[in-house]
Amino acid sequence: MVDKEGLSSSFFPLANDFRSRDFPFYWVARLNAKHGADVDSLLKPHGLSSSKWRILMILHEHGRLSMSEISVHAVAKLSTITKTVYRMQEAGLLITEASQQDGRVTEVDITPLGEEKLDIARQVTSRLVKKAFGDFSAQEIIYINQCLSKMFHNLSSI
Repeated sequence: MVDKEGLSSSFFPLANDFRSRDFPFYWVARLNAKHGADVDSLLKPHGLSSSKWRILMILHEHGRLSMSEISVHAVAKLSTITKTVYRMQEAGLLITEASQQDGRVTEVDITPLGEEKLDIARQVTSRLVKKAFGDFSAQEIIYINQCLSKMFHNLSSI
């Protein structure tokens, strides 16, 4: 089956000729799993993981945030973020405080030690990024980001 733009329907799950390798989410899932495993193996010797690295990056970029805000940026369950944040606090990477506006809300900030660990993580993971995007142009990376962002917004409007 071919649609009006001449594209095969093999990437639509209900199509008779559907093939998983033609389905974009197949590659997104594989890529995410591969990236996460590679990042975890690179960061483990430094006492970090991909989830801790993600939280450090979010706080570095956005500054002090609530646990809920971190969970939105990390696309993770609040309970998972809460457990991870408290483990990171015990390790001296983060600090938590009750919000001055709403005492029921816990806000999180990165410590100087957390910033140091983030610098190490960025250096270590930069090799992986260079490997992943080694033969891509800047325009191709921008285009990939635009396509993925468009898909995300499409799904968010459902």
